[in-house]
Amino acid sequence: YIRKRKTNNNDDDASNVLVILRLLRVLVRYPQQLRTIFETNLLNLPTIAWKRLIPQLFSRLNHPSSFVRDYVTNLLIGIAKDFPQLIPYSVVVGITDDSKMRRIKSRDDNIWQRKFAITHESEDDIDEDDEEEDDVEKQENIVAMQNSFRLIYNVLSETNSHVVEQVKLFVHEIRRV
Repeated sequence: YIRKRKTNNNDDDASNVLVILRLLRVLVRYPQQLRTIFETNLLNLPTIAWKRLIPQLFSRLNHPSSFVRDYVTNLLIGIAKDFPQLIPYSVVVGITDDSKMRRIKSRDDNIWQRKFAITHESEDDIDEDDEEEDDVEKQENIVAMQNSFRLIYNVLSETNSHVVEQVKLFVHEIRRV
C-alpha cells in the first residue's frame, strides 16, 4: 500500500478505502505483532487516506489494546488538524455523553445481571473475582476512551474554538429538545 501511495496520487479512489479498511482490521486484530510496522511506516501516511473512515476510527477508541487506542487517537488528532470540520460533532458528543452513557450502561448491566441471576439461580458457579476484574477492565477502557476524546477535543479547541463552541451549543439544544 505504501508503495502504491508513492506512485498514485488519487486519494479518493475506492481501492484506497478498501486497503485502509484492511489496514485498520489488521491493526485491530494483530496490534502487538505488527506494532513496529505501524509505528515506522504508517504514521507518515497522509490523513486524507483515513478521512473516509472517521466513524470506524471513533469506534476503535474503546479497543482493549492501548497501542490501538493511541494509534487511532493520533490518527484522529491528525485529521482534526488537517480537516477540522469533519470531526467536531463526534468529539463533542463523545465528551459530553460520558456520564449519561455510563449511567445507562450501568443500569442495563444491572438489569441483565438480575435477569441472569433469576434464570440461573441454581448455578452458583459465578466467580465474583472475575466479575470485579471485568468491571475494572471496563472502567479502565472507558477512562482511556475519554482521555482520547479529550486529547482530540483539546486539539480542536486550539485550532477551531469557534466551531467547537457552536457544535457544543447545537448538541445542547438537540438534547434539550
